[in-house]
Amino acid sequence: MAKVFKTSTALQQGLEAACTKAIENSCNRLLGKLQELIDTEYYDVFTLNFYIRTYQFWQSATTKMLTKNCGEIFMDASAMNYNDYWTGEIQLQNAAVGSHGGYMTDTTKEHRFWEAFIAYCEENAIAILREELFKQGLKTI
Repeated sequence: MAKVFKTSTALQQGLEAACTKAIENSCNRLLGKLQELIDTEYYDVFTLNFYIRTYQFWQSATTKMLTKNCGEIFMDASAMNYNDYWTGEIQLQNAAVGSHGGYMTDTTKEHRFWEAFIAYCEENAIAILREELFKQGLKTI
C-alpha cells in the first residue's frame, strides 16, 4: 500500500526511517554471512587437539549502526577474553592468516575467513541493500 506524505518533512522522515531499517537489516544479513564464513573457513578446517573451543571468536562478530544511514560489520576484539597473552587482537591477527592458536597447516593457510567475507561483500552488499530497501517500499534502479 502506498504511503501518502502531506509535508516535505514527513516525506524526509519516512524515507530516513525506511533507509535506516533497510541498512540495519542489510548489516544483520551480512553479519550472518560473516558468522557462516567463520564456521566454514575457520572452525571447520582445523581439528582441535589441545583445547576446547569457547566460540568467543564467532560471537565477537558483530554489527552496529554508526549513524542513521551507516552501519558497520566487524570483529570486536574486546569481546574475546582468552588469557593475558592471547588477546582478542592477537586472535584476529592470527585468524586472518589461517592460524589456529599459533598452529598453521597448508590447508588452514588457504582458508582466510576475512578475505572471503570482503569478497562476499564486494559481490553482494549492494544487491542485499537493494532487496532490503525494496522490502521497505523503496524501489531502486
